[in-house]
Amino acid sequence: MIEKMVKKFDWKKIIEEVTETKETLFLDPTKMSSDERHELIEGLYVDYMYFLAQKKPPLKILKNYKMIISELVKNFAH
Repeated sequence: MIEKMVKKFDWKKIIEEVTETKETLFLDPTKMSSDERHELIEGLYVDYMYFLAQKKPPLKILKNYKMIISELVKNFAH
């Protein structure tokens, strides 16, 4: 079942949509252990909450974080 989820998850495509670039990334959650992915999601969530607490939060950044966290949770959290 995990293999199906990993095949659906196109990390490169998600990052390209967010960053609007085709740069190669050193992070690939499909190659991480479940503990590493958990730490990644948790770290992104902490960053998201930090930006959300700003008086004038950067909306594009919040949107990108929300989309990335959502995709990671949808594909890897169980």
